[in-house]
Amino acid sequence: MNIGDSLRFIRTKKNIKQKEMIPDHHDSSTYSRIENNQRIIKIDDLEAILLKLNIQADEFFTYTSLDREYEKFASLYFYCANHPNNQSTKKQLLDIYFKLKKKSHKNIKEMSNYYSIKTFFHRVWKEVDGISKEDIEIIYNELSNVKYFFGFEYKLLSNTITFFSTDQAKHLIQKAYPIENERQRDYTTKKFAYNTLINLISITLHRKEYNLTRKYINIAKDLDKTNSNYSFRMNLKYLENLTNWIETGEPKYMQQITNFITILEDIGDLEHAKNVKDEVKNLTHHKDIDSKAPYSVGLLKES
Repeated sequence: MNIGDSLRFIRTKKNIKQKEMIPDHHDSSTYSRIENNQRIIKIDDLEAILLKLNIQADEFFTYTSLDREYEKFASLYFYCANHPNNQSTKKQLLDIYFKLKKKSHKNIKEMSNYYSIKTFFHRVWKEVDGISKEDIEIIYNELSNVKYFFGFEYKLLSNTITFFSTDQAKHLIQKAYPIENERQRDYTTKKFAYNTLINLISITLHRKEYNLTRKYINIAKDLDKTNSNYSFRMNLKYLENLTNWIETGEPKYMQQITNFITILEDIGDLEHAKNVKDEVKNLTHHKDIDSKAPYSVGLLKES
């Protein structure tokens, strides 16, 4: 919904009449034009209206989209990710993909959308190319010149961090972390920023770059000071336990991993639980042979 539609929706749900919303210095038709999207609203007036509605600005903007184009893209992207064989929505997303592909210069939002399609859908749709070396250089150069990472920069980094070389990843992480003004950032921006490190920690484990794994775990542990993103903190703890298990073989760490998988299954996140099982099996197979660890044998299904 746009601003006018959102104001009308909230006002009617609160059973407030339009005339009750009009600030003293406006004529009686002003608020009606705002709700009908016929008048640009000033920030001071919006603040006064939200006070009358008794609603916080953060909550209001969960109902309101100031970027309907991106909202449409995000909705289409996630629908296709869950329903890749739906031909109608597939065509719509591919239309966006080919349009972006033709553009010789893409702004940061266009790059973010374009490469998010490539990184995911190249595995399921033959029409979508994989990430090339040229792509990586383009993305790396773009992000290397960023002075302040906003949402689309973090989204692009999150989707492509695993494609960079060790040195490239180090450089970009130094630029992007710690997150400047983290407390003021919106949830989505922080989600992509946190996911970047989760992805990077995982890939360094697969590369057996354990010193880097520890370094990125420590950077990640310094984030989310308000403890508001439990998914991030649980995944981070799982990866820390996995690192400890690989390096020490102490059964207590595998027991905590087992507990994490059980929680995922209990809340119905079966795909995530399966991915964790597969990752643990791939990274700890030598431990099963060497130490006859009691927790991993039988826990992990054959792929």
